[in-house]
Amino acid sequence: TLTDLDGYRLYWGTTPGTYPNTVTIDNPSVTTYLVENLAPGTYQFVATSFNTAGVESDYSSPATKIVP
Repeated sequence: TLTDLDGYRLYWGTTPGTYPNTVTIDNPSVTTYLVENLAPGTYQFVATSFNTAGVESDYSSPATKIVP
């Protein structure tokens, strides 16, 4: 249930389906996160959530961002 929500993980990379970068957001109230200092390129981002038992969800649908 949502009462068990403990946080989120944001994954990203430049190769579709491969996400070597990650950040863990341990506050489930946080709804935005700024990834800074990205080199120019096309990035794909996915997110997961995890509960108090540490069980992590599947990846979200990917979102693409082009950094000029």
